[in-house]
Amino acid sequence: MKTIFLLLLINFFSTAPDAQVPVGKWKIISHMNEFQGEKFDSHKALLTQRPCAAKIVYEVNADGTYRLNASGSGCDERFIKIQEKIYSESVWTIKGNTISIGNKKAPGIGQKYKYTITGNKMIWVGTEGQGTITYQRL
Repeated sequence: MKTIFLLLLINFFSTAPDAQVPVGKWKIISHMNEFQGEKFDSHKALLTQRPCAAKIVYEVNADGTYRLNASGSGCDERFIKIQEKIYSESVWTIKGNTISIGNKKAPGIGQKYKYTITGNKMIWVGTEGQGTITYQRL
């Protein structure tokens, strides 16, 4: 009986999906987009205007909230307030390998991305042309 239970347990864990949950603190290292056939990195463009944005932290919290934290970025207060307000009611959900980012008042409406996590990198590929965002875990 113990042998059967052990075999069932081993079988369950060997066939369980290897999905990783993106809970944690991340920074964006690139946001690739395409416009009129030209590819560009909008995050790199942002950094030329606001180098402080390199220190912005994106928090994917276990309670389902998705927040931008610019408090330690060194950006000016007005920019910080605007950016943090934009993300102040953001929530996330996962279905399979798709992460959806929406608003807590309308969680089903928002952006959807296919995501993968490899090591300390997370890549979101927009399902509706939003481009590809690459994050690095902090």
